[in-house]
Amino acid sequence: MRMLGTVQRGMQIGALALLDDGSYVQVNGDVIERLNTSRVLHVMRGRHEAAPRETRPAAAPVVIVKKRRRVAAE
Repeated sequence: MRMLGTVQRGMQIGALALLDDGSYVQVNGDVIERLNTSRVLHVMRGRHEAAPRETRPAAAPVVIVKKRRRVAAE
């Protein structure tokens, strides 16, 4: 069993582990629950894709002030 991190399912928080047969499990004390492998891989792929990217500073906003039209009183 290889420990990978933490996992939360509903209100349960436990350790995420990879078994020798390639399946993922949630370990809470002495209770081991098998997880859906495709869901775990999907979430793990999403985490890597959502890694922080290099950000550029935002451009300063452009403010345009228009003159009001005035109607000449007769």
